[in-house]
Amino acid sequence: MHPRHRAAAFALGLAACDAPTQPPEEDPAPGEAPATAAPPTSPIAEVLRGPLDLRADPCEDFYRFACGGWLDHTELPADRSLYGRGFGERIDRNEAALRGLLEEAARDPGVDPRRRLYGSFYAACVDEAAIDAGASSLRPWPDGSTPPRIARPSSPRPRRVHARVTLADDAPLFAARIEVDAKRPDVYVLTLDQGGLGLPDRGLYLATGPDADALRDRYRDHVAATLVLLGAPAGEAARDAATILDFEAALARLALPRTAMREPESLYHRLGEAGLAALAPRLPWSRYFEGLDVGPIGESLIVRTPDFFKGLPRALDRLDARAMRAYLRWHLGRLTADHLSAPFVADSFQMSAALTGQAQLAERPRRCTELASAALGDFIAPDFVARSARANSTSVAITVVEAVERAFAERLEALTWMDPRTRARARDKLRAITNKIGQPPLVPSAAGLELRPDLHLENVVALRTFALRRHAGGIGGPVDRAEWESPPTVLNAFYGATGNEITLPAAILLPPYFSPEWPMAMNFGAIGMVVGHELTHGFDDEGRKYDLNGVLREWWEPETIAAFGERAQCLDDAYSAVEVLPGLHLDGHLTLGENIADMGGITAAHAAYTAWIAERGPEPRILPELTNEQVFFVAFAQSWCSLASPEITRLLVATDFHSPPPLRVDLPLSHLPAFWEAFHCDPGKPMHTPRPCDLW
Repeated sequence: MHPRHRAAAFALGLAACDAPTQPPEEDPAPGEAPATAAPPTSPIAEVLRGPLDLRADPCEDFYRFACGGWLDHTELPADRSLYGRGFGERIDRNEAALRGLLEEAARDPGVDPRRRLYGSFYAACVDEAAIDAGASSLRPWPDGSTPPRIARPSSPRPRRVHARVTLADDAPLFAARIEVDAKRPDVYVLTLDQGGLGLPDRGLYLATGPDADALRDRYRDHVAATLVLLGAPAGEAARDAATILDFEAALARLALPRTAMREPESLYHRLGEAGLAALAPRLPWSRYFEGLDVGPIGESLIVRTPDFFKGLPRALDRLDARAMRAYLRWHLGRLTADHLSAPFVADSFQMSAALTGQAQLAERPRRCTELASAALGDFIAPDFVARSARANSTSVAITVVEAVERAFAERLEALTWMDPRTRARARDKLRAITNKIGQPPLVPSAAGLELRPDLHLENVVALRTFALRRHAGGIGGPVDRAEWESPPTVLNAFYGATGNEITLPAAILLPPYFSPEWPMAMNFGAIGMVVGHELTHGFDDEGRKYDLNGVLREWWEPETIAAFGERAQCLDDAYSAVEVLPGLHLDGHLTLGENIADMGGITAAHAAYTAWIAERGPEPRILPELTNEQVFFVAFAQSWCSLASPEITRLLVATDFHSPPPLRVDLPLSHLPAFWEAFHCDPGKPMHTPRPCDLW
């Protein structure tokens, strides 16, 4: 899942309701009560009607039909590059609730240790005066000791600093993460991966043309400006920035493209420490692991991109010791800029704005709320849920989840392209899925985490270290299955392949995705599709390679693999044919997994709603303009009503595994017979494709 949002009420008069999809009011569609059962001015009806453009033909452009009113009456906020009804307006409301909690805890921490943590963090984060006055510095990186001041050009021992910075984030040179072992998902393993880039994608270093050149020039100037802020003379900073850009371009040439990073079986290389040393013998790995300080590693080391590490020593030949220190200074500045004084923040934002088109930096309270939610959401969650959740939310959500799972199971039994042996294993995997809904039953321990109300950067470093080192010393040891993919305060949903689990955090169990007060046509269309989407991820082109226990292995029969591949290629071709902006086509292979999940998600959700109605009887009609089945599709589409800058659209097409929001609505529905029937879309209409893809 993913975008951003804010509410717009736009009611069209009934004079506009002569759209070709309007059924006769005296003849309600099967499975629903007469139109008079729900008044047209009810609050729920207005939630649906406001974003609609009933003048649009839903068989020409359903996204416009469902979202046109919202699009016409909503502006892209200056402090956003992407904004929608779901990932935008809902995030705004969630953040307002979170901000209230954070401000209260900052004023009065009380005695609750959770409240003291998030209150201290927020108090320090919003204190711009203290930050600008230098209350925080780069000294305590990342464990409270005083490592070499690599902010100074004369700093010694860059390797130890690199090891410490590596665990702090995505890191210079490469990334290191403690993860679940894909082939032994009951234990943790240290994973090394390609990295070391300051731009968000390798392609930005390798692209040709004036726009690409201009972006790299802007990036080089940004690197130089950061080095100056860290104390380097301007001339030296400019020379170092050019060297850093050249070095990062060499790393980009070593790195695999994003499409290749979607092949999990080709990224699993259990080398262990000895194998890594043999792969890149010129690098001092023993000293690196000593600096990393995560406990014994031994054979529990996976290298995802061996060719990157094999070529890394030659790339490093481009840097002498002084240039290496400059590179480390730059990445330390990059990773901490948003938490330092105003000049660092401003220059970091200018680079970000060049990439995303965001016109204005968000106000600090909002930025601090986002940080607190991401880093401390597990500890804020009980208070957030108590303040935001509706009664019976979890029980109604479980009803939707179970109904979608049953519908997917029925679809699985009916597939003609799947052989019986693979079907039986897929059935077992579906039954084994664990659902994590709302919030964890227990709040994780915060033992060892201390935050202060007056030192913001130190708090950020402490939180990063706490989060990323919580399994340090446990490499090769048992996985904690109670852990959640994301804090309950983060608006998203997840499927975890190694855990074979779906996570629906509390933050998404709210409108426009879900409400226990809503008719089920809306709940199945919105959150039901989300559930179906995550469920389908367990059987997309990546997720299907993990078995019911989360083990990466091939468990499909060859003939079914071939049949799946043909159907997946149909989707790849359909999405790759779309021109998102003039001259810019979507990469159907990069987005294939998410596109499969979108298609499977809406199919399963619709089947679940149909079965729910068949079992429980009709719901009162929600809108006189639409049947309830049409409302199902509208509720799905309206969670994706979005605005985006051209810059962020281009960046996301290059880097995001998801298709742009309009395509996440129109393209799956144009392949779905149930949608054609609901809106009477004849063959030849854009929303009734002549070559439908059919997978899940």
